[in-house]
Amino acid sequence: MQPRSSWRLLGAAVAALIALSIATVRAAEPTFAVRIDAPEEVRALLENNLRIVRRVKEGVNQRRFERLTGRAASEIRELLATEGYFSPRVELRIDQGAQQWTARYAVELGEPSRISAVELQFRGTISEARWDNAERRSALEASWPLKVGDRFRQARWDEGKDGLLRALIDERYPLAQVAESEARVDPKARTVRLRVLVDSGPAVTLGPLRVSGLERYPESIVRDLNRIAPGTPFSQKKLSDLQRDLLETTYFTSALVSAELDAARPDSAPIRVSVVETPRRRLRLGAGYSTDVGFKVEAVYAQRAFFGTPWQWTSGLRIAQREQAAFSEVLTPRDARGHRYGVGVLFDREDIQNQTTTSVSALIRRLTPGRERDSELGLAPTYEEKEIGDVTSERLKSLPLYGSWTWRTVDNLIDPRRGWMLNLKTAAALQGLLTDESFINGYAKATGFIPVGERDTFIARAELGRTWASDPRRVPSRYLFRTGGSTTVRGYAFESLGVRLDGAVTGGRVLGLASAEYVHMFNETYGIATFVDAGDAADSVRDMDLKLGYGVGARYKSPIGPLALDVAYGRDIDDYRVHFSVGYSF
Repeated sequence: MQPRSSWRLLGAAVAALIALSIATVRAAEPTFAVRIDAPEEVRALLENNLRIVRRVKEGVNQRRFERLTGRAASEIRELLATEGYFSPRVELRIDQGAQQWTARYAVELGEPSRISAVELQFRGTISEARWDNAERRSALEASWPLKVGDRFRQARWDEGKDGLLRALIDERYPLAQVAESEARVDPKARTVRLRVLVDSGPAVTLGPLRVSGLERYPESIVRDLNRIAPGTPFSQKKLSDLQRDLLETTYFTSALVSAELDAARPDSAPIRVSVVETPRRRLRLGAGYSTDVGFKVEAVYAQRAFFGTPWQWTSGLRIAQREQAAFSEVLTPRDARGHRYGVGVLFDREDIQNQTTTSVSALIRRLTPGRERDSELGLAPTYEEKEIGDVTSERLKSLPLYGSWTWRTVDNLIDPRRGWMLNLKTAAALQGLLTDESFINGYAKATGFIPVGERDTFIARAELGRTWASDPRRVPSRYLFRTGGSTTVRGYAFESLGVRLDGAVTGGRVLGLASAEYVHMFNETYGIATFVDAGDAADSVRDMDLKLGYGVGARYKSPIGPLALDVAYGRDIDDYRVHFSVGYSF
């Protein structure tokens, strides 16, 4: 054997012996565990926050385990102090088994420490006898979360201080800060004395608008939306409202509104508005499906700064299996009173329940959009052709004045669980004024949302409509009533409930509908629903015969609103029907 080969064999043998030794040591080392014997109310706090629990789950050696066990007792005391237990008993026992070492902590809480005194002090302008300062101080004291006699909790202590600051910062005192805070603990007496000194700083008023980021659009778009007059007391809500209004105009992809604060110059703090503009032109394409109108595709083109003005021109085309529509409209931006004005034209054709309707309408309208209330007033000259079944054909013209008002008090506009919505509509036309038949139309729809438990929701809905006209066939279809479908009376085909004429279903002069639905969510995304709907449309109240539909469905919460897939039984037709819809119709 050559010397070089001998050295190689010797090296391999030494390496093998070292590896075998390490493996033997590792095999001999036990596993490690932690057990905490503590009352239920604090067990999760300890198990979720103790360092030794986390490290043992990740894997430790004996030396590391012994070091962690020594520190854990003090960590337990610190954690319990945040819940008001300042004198707990903590005993450690380590069971050293052959295969596993277990650190066992026995915890006795003792009596919790309770609040013996609360002293809230104010300095700065809030302490002066001006404006509503006295009422605000009283309200802050009344809303303080830790009362005398309550058990001390660190989270509530922090929450109380944060609440004081938020209440001052949001209105008039944005420079407020906690100057001093103290929780003085007496472990023997098991009491805690709380003291907080809040410095409000000076009262701040808002001043002129300073806008940056504008290149395509005039500054008047921003200024007309600003309802904050110079000298207005600082209000974070008003600044947030202005920011939200700017984003809702569609002229900006982002907007940031803030006040330039300077304690040395609290009067007339400038309002800084920074925006990022949307492109002048935008083309949006879409496709979808609903059981009411079938497959559909649509395209919408929007151009802002139309002909060098801040106006917005929007045109669109929608093609579905049962209806087709095209529109074009020019809209002004919102003015200082919150109004937008528009002029446009609308073409609409639909073939539903053996009635084919083709209409062309001009629109002259004023819109007042808002988060809790919308309104629209306008004039809608209309020419319409109706083909009812294979026999009746009507051509009519009308010049109606119309109005629409919507109120919303809900917790979430896209997927509400609490609150209500109300929509009222009316329209009227007078024969002889470019109108073939005089009519008056009224419509109301109300929807209520009631949360049940953590995730479930009960939804109630009602609709009422009435049109006064001598000959309803001479009234534009949009001012008459049909019902049935995925968002009205489930279990029946889309707009299949109405007045039967010449083998078709046409619009009636009265409408009545009620619905109740219970939605149970398994988690934040998926759920099931059960529902019952009843409604009908007819030519008179005495002709109404409420049709009943009920069933079950699946729910999926998407970013664009809840998706509903329902299977409903129409009792009056003794048949089942599948419905698919997105969001709430309003």
